[in-house]
Amino acid sequence: MSKETGIRERKRAETRRAIVDAATALFLDRGVAGTSIDDIAAGAGVARRTFFLHFPSKEDVLFHYLEGHVRRAVQALDGLPADADAAQGVRAVMAAFVDLFDDPGAGADELADLRAELVTASRGLPASLVLRLQRAQTDLVGALRARFPDRTGWPLLAAHLGACMGGATAAAVAAERPEDRAAAIRAAVDRASAGFAG
Repeated sequence: MSKETGIRERKRAETRRAIVDAATALFLDRGVAGTSIDDIAAGAGVARRTFFLHFPSKEDVLFHYLEGHVRRAVQALDGLPADADAAQGVRAVMAAFVDLFDDPGAGADELADLRAELVTASRGLPASLVLRLQRAQTDLVGALRARFPDRTGWPLLAAHLGACMGGATAAAVAAERPEDRAAAIRAAVDRASAGFAG
């Protein structure tokens, strides 16, 4: 990577962070519905157009952490023993993914209540979140396939991961108290995995 590319990437990351920070403060103060994209852009010190270079909608800022969580979850595959099977791989990926919801430094939990409200108010997952979750699942399946190249096991692997991700998403939304969220997600993932054991 050239020095110029490195500077450009750092500036892009700083701008994205400023947008996330401004949106987080505004969402917590006014709620998602009471916050406009212009408010977020002004709070971040960027143009409205710049906001859209980073996020397709204000709701997407609520899920800004997802891609980073996927990258960190994929790294969990590196710690598996050489003789691990695909089911162990899915469990490792999901355990790492869920652990990030318990990590205050991971940045997912601050807006968790607002995410749950958004899903409840829209009576389902917003389209932008569905796309992000599909991308996350595709990336995780790709990493798992690379680690477990036996193609005959791929349909089951994808079904196992899908069951876990669906359970995790439903549990995150349904948890009544924020402090119960991570435990509810873990329990849902454990139940979803049970049918794929062995």
